[in-house]
Amino acid sequence: MVDKILLIDLNEINPYVRRAGFQKFEHWPDKKRRIYDYEMFYCFSGKAHILINDTYYSLKKGTITIIPPNTPTKFWLDEKEPGNLGWIHFDFLYFNDDPTIDQYLTEKSELLYQPYLLENEFIRPRLMLNNGFAFPEKIQISSSDKVEELYLKIIHAFQSNEFLWRFICKIYLLEIFKYILEQSYADIPTESIQQKNISEDIIQYIKYNYYHKIKIDQIAHYIGLSNDYISKVFKQQTGVSIVAYLNQYRIEKAKQLLSQSHLSIKEIGEIVGFSDQYYFSKVMKQYTNYSPMGWRKHFCK
Repeated sequence: MVDKILLIDLNEINPYVRRAGFQKFEHWPDKKRRIYDYEMFYCFSGKAHILINDTYYSLKKGTITIIPPNTPTKFWLDEKEPGNLGWIHFDFLYFNDDPTIDQYLTEKSELLYQPYLLENEFIRPRLMLNNGFAFPEKIQISSSDKVEELYLKIIHAFQSNEFLWRFICKIYLLEIFKYILEQSYADIPTESIQQKNISEDIIQYIKYNYYHKIKIDQIAHYIGLSNDYISKVFKQQTGVSIVAYLNQYRIEKAKQLLSQSHLSIKEIGEIVGFSDQYYFSKVMKQYTNYSPMGWRKHFCK
């Protein structure tokens, strides 16, 4: 399944805290886990290790990691210095189906360690911000004492089930977001941030939509800027045009299918977004010096 993405303005973020607590001194099962919502870890002390979609991160005091929805993840504590971590399950926006996801975090938690999630309709969209900001998967917080205090307040509010606890947690979580974004972008001019993230937004759009027919004006409308501007910024940032990047991405996907499947050339072309088999062959040869059939014969012996 292709992950859903949601483009919003930073000012639209309205976090919803679902659950919060401390990570027990034990490992997850030796399997990758997927979740329906977002989860944020904070390391109070010691060390831990996490693998988010094959990207490895080491966690120590002051480290925050944000695990996106439907992303294969492994987590384990350090053997010599087992970490003391807090976790928060949350959404960046409110969705009116909390009991379903809550069940998967409690009595159905073992079902999260399967190769795929069972109820696709509850998978949260991945958040993309259209005003030049992005939340990192991992950050070492410099204001660790302040963030640690906020984290403890969120966990206490949830565990004590105090009056208005969700509203209280929303306020604290927004403050944590503020520290993350302030530190991430403190020394970068606003225009540079916006241009960098325009390119990242375009790449993400291509990643999740390459198999569709894509036009530049569709991407421009999605991002909320003009065709000429996004084309100029993307070329400056990446060195290639949007169309060239799209074709190159499609060819990489086609090469995988050519080597890993017995699908016909026509079927593969259509799967990766080339409705015209002749054009697929032409682009493939442009980037690899081989036609699709030639590439399969040469590299898939």
